[in-house]
Amino acid sequence: MAQVQAMVQMKARVYLKSSFLTAEEVRAAHLTPTSDVASTVREEVVARGPDCTVCVLPEGPQTIPYLAES
Repeated sequence: MAQVQAMVQMKARVYLKSSFLTAEEVRAAHLTPTSDVASTVREEVVARGPDCTVCVLPEGPQTIPYLAES
């Protein structure tokens, strides 16, 4: 799992909202802490443009993301 996380982090910014970990603990895991997911997503969209891709995993590693064709 750590290898997969490292591969993702090579291509994307990864934020973590946690009620159980301090910001320092989140940073020690090489993630970026956030206290407000909605504002973080909004800031990233503004910074990267409206065509950027965002993925929110509400249950973290217990979530299996997939890409649906439209």
